[in-house]
Amino acid sequence: MRIAVFSDVHGNLNALKAVLGQIKEKNADRTIFLGDIFQRGNQETECLELLKSSGAICIKGNCELYIERGVDVDPDVEYLREYYDGMRDKLTEEQIDFIRRMPLFYECEHQGHKMHFSHFLFKDINLPYPFFQLSSLKDGVFDEACKTEDVKKYEFVAVGHSHQNFVKGNVVSVSATGLEGASYLLIDVNESGLSFEHISLAL
Repeated sequence: MRIAVFSDVHGNLNALKAVLGQIKEKNADRTIFLGDIFQRGNQETECLELLKSSGAICIKGNCELYIERGVDVDPDVEYLREYYDGMRDKLTEEQIDFIRRMPLFYECEHQGHKMHFSHFLFKDINLPYPFFQLSSLKDGVFDEACKTEDVKKYEFVAVGHSHQNFVKGNVVSVSATGLEGASYLLIDVNESGLSFEHISLAL
């Protein structure tokens, strides 16, 4: 099985089209988007519609949480209130319903290889804002979370959110598709094992 994973489109329609085109050329059996359709770019609704029709498994990121639940869930983004209030007014009820139905994570197992996909690691999945803050990458909290049984029970954990490519044990981060230096993950899973590569996007 071949799985393609990308994240953080941030309203960049050209980048989204490019990565979906490259993924199609790679003959991926499954495509997973790790969230963040909105913010920064100016073609957010077009990106949303393309993702809806792409057949990709679309996971909710913090940007989708702000659309669904408002910025009050995250005190760090009060400065974005006007943007998200305005964006919510632009979306149709069908589009908002699609965002509501996006799951917080996706899991699968193939030939004994158990994999987990989410926008970022969870501090508490039951909280209104369930993810660790980005500051956890600097203060060691993220590294400690990678060592917990909740994470290590999977052979492979893919995350986005940080806009960086990195590997910490079984946790693999993919950079932002919609920003400079974008890439996506291509995972191959078969009887002999699981392997992956970061593939850079030429925009």
